Amino acid sequence: MAAQAPLHHPFHMATQAATCDILTNGRLDLCLGGRWGAPAGVPLGNPSEVLGQESRDRVAEAIELIKLAWTEEAVNFQGEYWSAENLAVLPKPVQQPHVPVQLAANSNDTFPYAAKLGLGVIGTHLSQPDFRLVDRLAEFEASKIPDAPNPQNAYVMVSLFVAETREEAHRLTNQNWLESDLQDGLALMKRMGVDPSRTDFATGAVGWQTWDFERAKEVCIYDDVSGCIERLQELQERMPTMYECILEFNRRARISSERVQESMRLFAEKVMPALEAVPSAR
Repeated sequence: MAAQAPLHHPFHMATQAATCDILTNGRLDLCLGGRWGAPAGVPLGNPSEVLGQESRDRVAEAIELIKLAWTEEAVNFQGEYWSAENLAVLPKPVQQPHVPVQLAANSNDTFPYAAKLGLGVIGTHLSQPDFRLVDRLAEFEASKIPDAPNPQNAYVMVSLFVAETREEAHRLTNQNWLESDLQDGLALMKRMGVDPSRTDFATGAVGWQTWDFERAKEVCIYDDVSGCIERLQELQERMPTMYECILEFNRRARISSERVQESMRLFAEKVMPALEAVPSAR
């Protein structure tokens, strides 16, 4: 379950996640992302001007409060941004001591930050190229808390599509990388005050929106069966501490459901059996 932390009160997030954990019989992972000060949070009453450190402080306090809601019969809490007095928060999750929590990491600093909070982390090729992800995962491992109660696993999300031929994979995925998308992405970054000329991936979550299809093909895995196997094996060799590879089959969701299902079938039947040395993909 992925959620934007600034768009939810911590108690609301805790009850939603606990409900999902009950419905899945204790199989939920919660991934939190987003930053305070982003335009999406302003209609909800969030401040529009928030410095990076304050945003991180809010994330840390929200996660602390969520964990208390899951583990305490009644929450007593006095923080800088939220407070509660003898408040019972229900339901409680199935997993003990609580649901595993990860942070979505786009910027460089988020990887060690997540580790120091005792959390897992999810990085993505859409905001960090391979050679930087290798460094980011090493920084995450070096900053982990010994014996943390929360699983501190490192995940990597990859945009992938497998077809019978490379040409077919490119023809279908090209729908998700149109020239108009590039123009819209540049306009979005300018509205956010981000310099679109930066090409070092430090632009974070929105950087991929400035890519054309040629750039997307270099970073993402859009290929036939053998090509996908080769790229995923290379990924595992470069990132041995990666716990799981999370696959996204349809960025921007323009490929038909039937084509996506066929790609998933090909992956399950022909790619996965060849990836015994690669962490489980989901």
